[in-house]
Amino acid sequence: MPPRLLFSDVDGTLLGADGRYAMSADELAPARRHLDLVLASSRTVLELARNQRDLGIDGPVVAENGAVMAWPSTDSLSSVGLREDIDGRAWRVAFIGMPASALRAEVQGAAQRLGTTYVDQEDVQPTLGRRCSVLLRPIPGRDFESLEALAAVLRLRGLAVASGGAWLAVTGGADKGDGVRAVRDWWLKAGREHALIAAAGDSDNDVPLLLACGRRFVIARDDGTWHPALQALPEVECINTPGIAGWRDVIRRLTGSQEQ
Repeated sequence: MPPRLLFSDVDGTLLGADGRYAMSADELAPARRHLDLVLASSRTVLELARNQRDLGIDGPVVAENGAVMAWPSTDSLSSVGLREDIDGRAWRVAFIGMPASALRAEVQGAAQRLGTTYVDQEDVQPTLGRRCSVLLRPIPGRDFESLEALAAVLRLRGLAVASGGAWLAVTGGADKGDGVRAVRDWWLKAGREHALIAAAGDSDNDVPLLLACGRRFVIARDDGTWHPALQALPEVECINTPGIAGWRDVIRRLTGSQEQ
């Protein structure tokens, strides 16, 4: 029987704020006999490559909210994207979204007009290799409401602004749903079929991710509630166990009957 395919958000679903994974590589290994796991996140390819290594998984990643795609480099992918060495491995990287330099200019211009101040992830973590997104958070002592007017202006200019872990992620021209479709097309061309395509997420940037998949899991927040934008999607399965423990329930639902 063909394996199942799970596209998973990372922060708040698979990975907790304390840096702890929902499952270790050893715990995840039995499920991998029946399941391909693709990480889909606002994180960069470098960050996701490190997450893959921690979890003992391989394969493509959907980075920067779908604005960047990356596959481990093989001969069959020689015409896809650009070859880059990332975290000690060769990858083929494709840039789908608006370049970070153009996004940053839009953010800076809008912020100056509004008199809004913020922290840009590039200024505090410049080595992450962010290529097609900009991540923002409030300056110390302020909350995310201080960025609401800026986010509204950026959306009016056609950019996407969504939560990405502890940051607001700004992208243009791509979302996680585009990443899902790119991965599916690549695997179909490679002759790998899947019996089921599912997704798991917990925040507003996961709406396109869930809509692009046939089975949709919503992970509860730490307070036991679900993000209303995800809860309102059709045919969703809201996981009652809050936080990263809920991600374990997703894996059990997808593979439990096959692990016997």
